Amino acid sequence: MGSASRLDVDLTGVPGPKTEPGAPFDGDPRVLWRAAQHDSPLDLSDIPTRRRTGFEGKKRAGRKALAARSDLLADLQELLWAHEAAAPQQEKDAVLAALAARAPQQDEEETSRRKKLFGARVEKALDALTPGPRVLLVLQGMDAAGKGGVVKSVAGAMNPLGVDVAAFGTPTEAQSRQHYLQRIIARLPAPGHVGVFDRSHYEDVLVPTVTGSHSDDEVADRVEAVQIFERDLVRRGFVIVKVLLHISPQEQLKRLMSRLDREHKHWKYRPADADARAQFGTFQTVYSALIEATDADHAGWNILAADRKWYARLAVQELLIAALGDLNLKWPAADYDVEEERGRLLRSEAGAG
Repeated sequence: MGSASRLDVDLTGVPGPKTEPGAPFDGDPRVLWRAAQHDSPLDLSDIPTRRRTGFEGKKRAGRKALAARSDLLADLQELLWAHEAAAPQQEKDAVLAALAARAPQQDEEETSRRKKLFGARVEKALDALTPGPRVLLVLQGMDAAGKGGVVKSVAGAMNPLGVDVAAFGTPTEAQSRQHYLQRIIARLPAPGHVGVFDRSHYEDVLVPTVTGSHSDDEVADRVEAVQIFERDLVRRGFVIVKVLLHISPQEQLKRLMSRLDREHKHWKYRPADADARAQFGTFQTVYSALIEATDADHAGWNILAADRKWYARLAVQELLIAALGDLNLKWPAADYDVEEERGRLLRSEAGAG
């Protein structure tokens, strides 16, 4: 088991924010929840859904820690944005090269397979992506696992101008006629941004497997396509953080029932939720196999106990802080004379008045 390491890039300028002081978890968030630490074959039913791994406090302490660390997350996001906007090209190239090196190099076998699995339109869409560092947070989980709450509580702490949020439900009729990765590629974050996927490309493997709408060979091809797709993204500068919000069937029932109990939550409930819940065990089995097949050092899965919403949100926040902090970026140095500009501003006061 491994994890994406801190980039060893010798940049110039002022050091960026540090991640260590005040860290709420007793353990490295890069490995604390990694799927690879569990026995193979992975079985989600063996993994607790209420355990506060690495955190001794309770709800009040967790909420306090979430608020206390939100400024650091916002600073790190701004640092990523500033790097893309104002860093010298030489530094951008160095960071991009270090990020790309996290994924294995493409070999002849992968080149051949991607032509079959992707097709010309997907390849064209990928080639149109501008290379550059960005973070992609992938949130998966059963209905009512807390994905929306994570988006609101964690992503909401960052500058919305630098955050791209996308939710993926059932494909539209037009999307169903496309390659399943096309709608995903269209919503990928821009360089310098943090992207959050509420559900993701994994739905296009998970759902066909559970429903039996695709053959075993078709499902296997989709799993392989996801593996190649994520390697390709990393080579283009993506930092991928994958999270399964692991909820118990008892807690899911409680949350779904609460939506029916409150009129202002009726809009969040769908009759299909009951159908999916009836297959809870099947979904868990498929998730177990899918996570193990697609867990990699360059795009690792994290399994978070999600029965306690506050704990899951705090854990996701720390995963993002670690991912951004590991970029080892520096604030871009000014390309102008700071003191001269200070004087110009002061001299402009009379005219402004």
